[in-house]
Amino acid sequence: MNLPSPLPLSCPLGFQLPPAPARAESGFLNLGLYPRADRSLAINSRWLTLDGKPWMPVMGEFHCSRFPESEWRTELLKMAAGGVNIVASYVFWNHHEEQRGEFAWTGQRNLRRFVELVAEAGLLFYLRPGPWVHAEARYGGLPDWVMAQGPVRNNDPAYLAAVRAFYGEIGEQLRGLLWCDGGPVIGLQLENEYDQVGPGRGAEHIEALRHIALDSGLTVPLYTVTGWPTLDIPEREVIPVSGAYADGFWSGSTEPLPPSGVFLFDTSRAIGEMGNVGGTPAEGRIDPSHYPFFLAEAGGGMHVSYHRRPVVTLQDVAATALVQVGSGANLYGYYMYHGGCNPPALVPGARLHETQDTGYPNDVPVLNYDFRTPLGQYGQVRASYGRLRCLHQFMAAFGDELAAMEAVLPAERASGPEDRTRLRASLRGAGDSGFLFVNNHLRHHPLPAFSGVQFEVQHGGGKTLLPAEPVQVPSGLSFIWPIGLRLGAARLAHATVQPLSRWTEPDGTQVLVAFALPQFGASLSFDAVSIEVTDSRPEDRILRGGQGWQLDIAVMTVPRMLRVTDTAGAAHTVVLLPQALADQCLHVKLRGSDRLLLSPQPLYLDGDEAVVSVADDGLAQVQVWPAGSAAEGFSLLTASLPARAVGEVALTLLQDNPNPPAVRLGPQVAWRGKSTPLAPDDEAYAQATRWRLDLPAELAQGTGRVMLVLDYLGDAARLYADGALVDDHFHDGEPWQIGVDRFAVAGQWPVLELAVLAADPEAAIFLEAFARERLRQVGGRPTLASVTLCTRRELRLPL
Repeated sequence: MNLPSPLPLSCPLGFQLPPAPARAESGFLNLGLYPRADRSLAINSRWLTLDGKPWMPVMGEFHCSRFPESEWRTELLKMAAGGVNIVASYVFWNHHEEQRGEFAWTGQRNLRRFVELVAEAGLLFYLRPGPWVHAEARYGGLPDWVMAQGPVRNNDPAYLAAVRAFYGEIGEQLRGLLWCDGGPVIGLQLENEYDQVGPGRGAEHIEALRHIALDSGLTVPLYTVTGWPTLDIPEREVIPVSGAYADGFWSGSTEPLPPSGVFLFDTSRAIGEMGNVGGTPAEGRIDPSHYPFFLAEAGGGMHVSYHRRPVVTLQDVAATALVQVGSGANLYGYYMYHGGCNPPALVPGARLHETQDTGYPNDVPVLNYDFRTPLGQYGQVRASYGRLRCLHQFMAAFGDELAAMEAVLPAERASGPEDRTRLRASLRGAGDSGFLFVNNHLRHHPLPAFSGVQFEVQHGGGKTLLPAEPVQVPSGLSFIWPIGLRLGAARLAHATVQPLSRWTEPDGTQVLVAFALPQFGASLSFDAVSIEVTDSRPEDRILRGGQGWQLDIAVMTVPRMLRVTDTAGAAHTVVLLPQALADQCLHVKLRGSDRLLLSPQPLYLDGDEAVVSVADDGLAQVQVWPAGSAAEGFSLLTASLPARAVGEVALTLLQDNPNPPAVRLGPQVAWRGKSTPLAPDDEAYAQATRWRLDLPAELAQGTGRVMLVLDYLGDAARLYADGALVDDHFHDGEPWQIGVDRFAVAGQWPVLELAVLAADPEAAIFLEAFARERLRQVGGRPTLASVTLCTRRELRLPL
């Protein structure tokens, strides 16, 4: 990728901090009702409060009915270890009542058991029961019989009667699990992406749904609606929530999308596609000053459709999240955080995915709902899991201050998403302290590096110029720097390190955990009595000046410790990590004490044990700090399982078809203004190139995840087990990962067959440039570039 030439900044980028946090309005919203005896949850026009303190939670979407119930507990503990506070889940009407009056609440449809496990994992739950949810489900989750009986998504009496029965069933499933019962269910979203207006629609319909929910016993402190594409809502009864996606599989464009607003700091909440999903700009029917800035659909990845297959990167999702928090977001909700797979339909022959032939705009995979999320379709941990956790732990540690800090933008700022001539930055703060947010990443449209970068922050105590020396901000980078951060009576005036977490020890001293990006190193300016680097090195620079101490550490490869003594004589600790270790770092409570865990392997906490996901070599290692006193540094715990030889997959070519199926176009979608190709049908796969895959027999008899990694080239692929479809995939240039251990029965592999369709490398669909080039290299012919196996097993380490 060709990067633009660096642009110099002629002067520091200037900000003016407000003298005090903006006042929050209370009393407008008729929310925060239905309290519980032992805890409090309240809301004002700016933020949530939990147990009397401002709260900045992270919410992650995980569809229980799209995941095997035997794996729920592990995945929920992994979400907790990822810094998620609230689990959100759609309740798909057509997963639970495919046929009128026949409700299914067992197996992976057991909503009650899922919510009980949410509570056991120490998490809260946000209910999203639709009744229309979209979620790339058939008819948006509405059962076929509901669609056949008459009008939907309005106050039609027959429709509301059916909704009442559905909500009533949900109320029974969640009896005793609501917040007011001492349970985890704190909120409920009504409908989704609702765009109808007029009599019996709009606010009238949302209010009707709210009353049905109340009548069904679904009494919770928070009720929300999506704030697009219209805002015709009962203004005091619900909170409109936002979304922010780095790309959109629904777009009809076969090219990269224009520069997206999700990468531009913006305090007006006009963020990217989510104001325009239905093709109608969001209407300004409400006064946004009454409502906090909450997101329920921030992309933790991105799904694919047959006609558009974006590969959203780690930098895309991390920058999107940082920009929204830097723009003032006080609840960050991911759609999705955990991938999944559509369940088998209860009606023989039925399928539960969105298709164009049902009048919906997209053909999506039949089963696969991986969404390229931090936790994938088979629970695989992606790089975005650790990087996003850095932001989540920051929000948990500093949210009680940050939530009340409004976002301010510099006078010299980008004029819009397409303006790539100015460095993008925001400041959340008040008085003489705050947090500087910088983003220099823009998907598909690289921003230039900016040289000579400094920031000048005006505040009541004067001004702060940071960093001490100008730096170059490379293209693709996003980060947060602190200003005026207090450690007891000491003050970190500014630093080129990103805060990760903090806590107070029993003796009243404080611990600050931060990390350095390799592009900057660590530069910290303290107002303090003294600074000691416990493992100082010749290349470190510590200078005493009139305003305090300046510490510079040029290269960070291992954890470093600082002791900062304040004017009261208290000695505080600063733990500095390189970014690579910060991505592996988990701040936990163990037996009442704060600890940091570092591991190159994914891990989660289960009681007082670290559960480590080990690879084929069976090796696990976890560093713990502090092991004893803070001065002792990190201790290393190691353990192992017997190494596992995974063997190879034997391939047998059963059928060869180098010709792509004929292109079929779907109906024209009005807001797209064009038709897009339809996904190939079942007959096309019957004629496709096919291989039989024979896996080593011993792997079917072991424990843990067995991941089949197919680096195939072609248009699309399906995997069959004993003739039944078990997974499917649209080629996007990246290997397809499949947890095949799910398909083993009684220690035996089924007969596995892979069908791959030939592709037209120039087809009128969107592929990333690298994916299209790979297809060109083989002429679109079905090809297996590699077929490999890898395993993950869990090893428990007492802490």
